[in-house]
Amino acid sequence: MSSEHSDIDTPPLEPIDEVTEHEHSDFSARCLAFVAPLLSKGNWEPKRELVTRSPKWGLIWRGDYAIADLAPRLVNRIMCWEGADGKLLIEIAVGQQRLAPPPDAPPRDPGNRGTQDY
Repeated sequence: MSSEHSDIDTPPLEPIDEVTEHEHSDFSARCLAFVAPLLSKGNWEPKRELVTRSPKWGLIWRGDYAIADLAPRLVNRIMCWEGADGKLLIEIAVGQQRLAPPPDAPPRDPGNRGTQDY
């Protein structure tokens, strides 16, 4: 996160002490709709997504994306969670070397828009 917003407490980029949530398609859909303009402008290709529950932040959606012309070994991740006021917040991490890419997993279902679980 930029230093201009260093006062905002954000979830970690990698799930820590969080429980995987499988039944939150509404939350995933809200987050995907919220970030869709960014994804289409940047021509980002979805790779994986995961929804977890944190005791501190509640539901957290994390989506990993491939960006054309950026090294494929780097992780590009968008996180989405709900603020105390009920509004969605996001954090974007592009070209992260410190993040381990999640292991490949089979698609959850045919309607998952090409995303996979972590």
